[in-house]
Amino acid sequence: MKLTAGASRAGWRDPSRIGQVRPSHLMTTAGVGSVVDLPTMSVIVRSLDAWPPERQETIEEPRLLSEVQRAVGRQVRALRKAPWDPSETDDPYTRVGVPVTPFPGWVRCPRCYRLGPLDPPGQFELVHRYGRRPDLAKWVHAQCQKQTAKRDVNKRACVPARFIVACERAGHLDDFPYVEFVHANSTQPCGGAKLTMMDSASTLGPQVTVKCAECGASRSIQEAAGKDGWEKLPVCRGRHPHQQRFEACGANLRLMVLGASNLWFSVTASALHLPQSESIEDQVRAHWEIFEEVPSQKFLQRMIDGMNELRTLRVASADEVWAAVEKFRATGGPQEPEASRDLLEDEWRLLAKPTTERQDADFRAVPTPSPEGYDRLLEQVVQVTRLREVQALVAFTRISAPDRRDLTPGNRVSLSQGPAHWVPAAEQRGEGIFLQLREEAVADWAAKVADHPRLVALRQAHQRWCDNRAQPPPPPGFPVPRFVLLHTFSHLLMRQVALECGYSSSSIRERLYIGNPSQPAAGVLLSTAASDSEGTLGGLVALGSARYLKRLLDQALEDAAGCSSDPLCAEHVPEYPSDTLHAAACHACLFASETSCETNNRWLDRACLVDLTGDDLAFLT
Repeated sequence: MKLTAGASRAGWRDPSRIGQVRPSHLMTTAGVGSVVDLPTMSVIVRSLDAWPPERQETIEEPRLLSEVQRAVGRQVRALRKAPWDPSETDDPYTRVGVPVTPFPGWVRCPRCYRLGPLDPPGQFELVHRYGRRPDLAKWVHAQCQKQTAKRDVNKRACVPARFIVACERAGHLDDFPYVEFVHANSTQPCGGAKLTMMDSASTLGPQVTVKCAECGASRSIQEAAGKDGWEKLPVCRGRHPHQQRFEACGANLRLMVLGASNLWFSVTASALHLPQSESIEDQVRAHWEIFEEVPSQKFLQRMIDGMNELRTLRVASADEVWAAVEKFRATGGPQEPEASRDLLEDEWRLLAKPTTERQDADFRAVPTPSPEGYDRLLEQVVQVTRLREVQALVAFTRISAPDRRDLTPGNRVSLSQGPAHWVPAAEQRGEGIFLQLREEAVADWAAKVADHPRLVALRQAHQRWCDNRAQPPPPPGFPVPRFVLLHTFSHLLMRQVALECGYSSSSIRERLYIGNPSQPAAGVLLSTAASDSEGTLGGLVALGSARYLKRLLDQALEDAAGCSSDPLCAEHVPEYPSDTLHAAACHACLFASETSCETNNRWLDRACLVDLTGDDLAFLT
């Protein structure tokens, strides 16, 4: 997907391509409001108000659209792909793409160490290689005395200033206030503010000194770091660079390093495509706006024969179709069935009881025998040979990630200045393995260990996590034992699958089904997908067969019994004042990439699955 930047400042000609990202990255790592590192510059993705309305295809997924409307508002009418033009493929002059703007607005010359803003122009100039390598557009220090090159194109590219500030309360993001920070202790105001930035190697924090060449004032960035660093910074001025606007704020600022992983977290909703019923009444209901004004049965048959969207009704008799139309007319039109409030509920019903009647080109699920020796753990295994997942970006947060499937976190930031009438989305096709755990065994175990000290410690840590981030308290009745068990099992199996399926570990995703107190569920879907219309090649789904899956499960449980960080990892329990939401888990044994895990590596504990503590906590003994 092309990234385009343009004409908001002098020296920047017509919008043109300066980089590219995958469409799926616009949902997970490079969406609206995120800072994207390009080869020679850093940019921020603009709000939806700046996206070109042309060449944006609509993705049809009614279940997901309803979920987005509940989170964002009923004014949302469509899920749209990012703008693109297949006829322009790799044209560097194209204006079709996702708009971005340079951020941060300060850069540093690698030769003379001059630190300065991009605006006003003059000190730093843009060199844009139209027609040759537009993705290598760069900023150069036009007045650098240590570079002898006569042409700006031959000068070394300036690097983005590495420090910025953010406010957790409202997700504001701003340039670090270098001028005010350096001159905070000066008795006389400095008129020029000719700053330089010097680095020194250190393992104790950012040993970076900013100095003013005019008045000699200097200060270390280290003073603004740490928990109390906000005292050395001004209050937040409410800047949203992706929307190019300011709003009232006044909250405390926090020093951030450019490229930090907690600078942007996506708030996304996703849904699997589910085949629709093929009954005549369901098809008439789906196209009722066409059938509503049909005057006669004779005209009805002509419509069915002539309209491509009604082709599936050509195998039915005209009498049956007309009877369905008359039935709906008698009741004032078809009554839409009430949609489920949980996207996972309908998916669970279909995956737990797959049938050949509910299959189409985008969904095929076939039960397969379970591996021997896992009768207590597994109810069934389902090979999902075809699946289609649609993911929509609803909002984003900074500094703290949203909770699992929470589309309305208190610190979320809107994708547009006003009410959004559409949201960006991406669809992918692929394959997966669904494992359903035995409900009786899971329920009995969860009831037995509900008050275990390790699980109680996780609940208390969750309460502290919510309090520290001004989030609503955890919902009553959240099934901590069930969720930790399923999540731990998912990560163990996911790490093993990644070694053999042929796909990278970051491309495998989990989908957890825990149900609700009235209708509990216990299932894990591991899937991989690609944006290509043909999907993936079957390397993952093949591992669902009993002979392969048994070896994977055996190895996963063997690995769960030990970790290279033991005994520290095995004995870890979150204690006050820690708000860490995991116990026996670390990067060496359970953690997965951010694109794979539903909960940012929270709610994990190997001791819930295998015996690490010797106190009857383990599900498998």
